[in-house]
Amino acid sequence: MDLWIIVIILLVVAIALIGWSFYKKDNGEAIKEEFEELSLQLLQDIYGLKKRVSILEKELNIHTEEKITSVKIHDVLKKHVITLYTQGVSTEDIANQTRLSKTTINVVIDEYIDEK
Repeated sequence: MDLWIIVIILLVVAIALIGWSFYKKDNGEAIKEEFEELSLQLLQDIYGLKKRVSILEKELNIHTEEKITSVKIHDVLKKHVITLYTQGVSTEDIANQTRLSKTTINVVIDEYIDEK
């Protein structure tokens, strides 16, 4: 008999908690909206700063050229490219195998040759 009373009490408490959870306000949505607003604001700020920098570059006649380097490529991929190059594989075939652009492969090969 005591066991049935405990089961009934736990069942009532579980039903009450489930009902309470439906009526409780979800803070996750508010946090999600606040995060989206912050992300949007940061993107707008970055866009504004890039626009200002480009205007200043035009006014000062500064031409920025990005130097292509292989720093962004993983070391394992670099070693693979170099291995294929030393085996005599063409850059076009290396590009097909590694799915890198030909210019990136040429930069990796040039860096390898410069290090020798």
